[in-house]
Amino acid sequence: MKTAKVQDLNEGDILAKPITDSYGRVLLQKGVKFTNRIIQRLADFQFKYVYVQDELTEDIYPQNLLDDQVRFETIHHIRESFRAFNAQSTNLKQHQYVLEKSLNEVQKKVEEINKIIQDNDEILSIMSDLFLYDDYVYMHSLNVTVYSLALANELNYPKHKVEQIGIGALLHDLGKTQVPKAILHKPGKLTDLEFSIIKEHTVYGYDLLKQAHFLPNEVRYCVVQHHERLNGSGYPYGLVGPNIHPYAQILAVADVFDAVTTNRVYRRGMLPHEGLEILYSGSGELFQPEYVDLFRRTISIYPNGAEVELSNGAKGVICEQNKHLPDRPKVRVLENEESKLHKSQVYEINLATSLDLMITRCNVSSIDE
Repeated sequence: MKTAKVQDLNEGDILAKPITDSYGRVLLQKGVKFTNRIIQRLADFQFKYVYVQDELTEDIYPQNLLDDQVRFETIHHIRESFRAFNAQSTNLKQHQYVLEKSLNEVQKKVEEINKIIQDNDEILSIMSDLFLYDDYVYMHSLNVTVYSLALANELNYPKHKVEQIGIGALLHDLGKTQVPKAILHKPGKLTDLEFSIIKEHTVYGYDLLKQAHFLPNEVRYCVVQHHERLNGSGYPYGLVGPNIHPYAQILAVADVFDAVTTNRVYRRGMLPHEGLEILYSGSGELFQPEYVDLFRRTISIYPNGAEVELSNGAKGVICEQNKHLPDRPKVRVLENEESKLHKSQVYEINLATSLDLMITRCNVSSIDE
C-alpha cells in the first residue's frame, strides 16, 4: 500500500487501511472504493492523507506500534481519569477511591505501553494510524505518552522514573477540561484573552492533581511545566533552563512534535520531518538539544508507504526503515526522471548505503502544495 493525499484521490481508488474514530468505531472499511462524495467528506474532516491499494506496493505495510485494542483501551482510561478528577462529590472517601482506581488503570496502561516500546525492534512510528479525532486531547495525550516513554527509555531512566514520566504524559493536558470548548476547539486565530485562558490549563491541571495526594510530585511537574521553555519564554511561570524539571523538558519535545504533526480544526498536520524541523529550530533555545537529537533518532521521519522523490529525480515509495538512520530509509523506485517503470524494472535503494542520494520531496507533506 502507499499513501495518497486526499486532494489527489480519484474515484475508484481503493482504501487499504480502515479509518476509525478514537472509540474504535470504523468509519471507512478497508476495500472501500472512493467516490467524490467520500473524498469531499474526508477533506471536510481535515484528513490529509490515506493509504490506498497499489499493485507495486501491495507488500508494504505501515508500522503499527500499538494494536487497536491497546490504543482504544488507553484512550478510554484517559477519558475516565479526566472525568474522575472533574467529578463533584461530597463523599471524599468515595472520591479518593474512584481516583485511586482510575489512576491504577492508567499506571497499568503506561506499564503495558512501555513494555511494547522496549520489545519493539523497529523505529517508532504512530503516523500510520488514521483516525477521526472526535476529541483531540485524548489522542494527543496517548501520542505524547508514547513519544515520552520512548525518550525516557533512550535516556536509560530506571523503570519507576519511566513510569512517572508516562503517567505525567497521560495526564499532562488534564487542565484542558477546565477550558471552555468554544476556545479549545476554535477554528480561527485565538484572541490574546483566549490564549491567556488556554495557557491556564497547566495550572488548572496542577490544581486538579492535588486531589490525588498519593501521586509523586514528578507527575505534577510534568503537568504544570510542559509548556516552559529553556530561555524563559514559556508558561505559566517563565522558568529557565535548570529550573525546569527534566521530565517536563522531555514532555515539551513530545508535546510540540505531536501537536504540529496532528490535524487540528484550524490547520492540517505536518509530516514528521517537518515537525522535526520545528524542534531543531528551537533546539538549545526552547528545547533541550540532547532530547531533540535523541528524538530524531527514535522516530520514523518518513513513514512506510510515503511517496518520495530523490535527488536524482527518481520517485518511489518508502518500503522499509533503517532503525538508527530514520532520515535514510529504503525506497522502492517506481519511476525515473523520464517515465514510470514497468513492474519488472522496479528496484529498491537503501539510502543508508547510497550516500550520494537524499529525499528531496514527500507526497504527503506540504512541501509541494
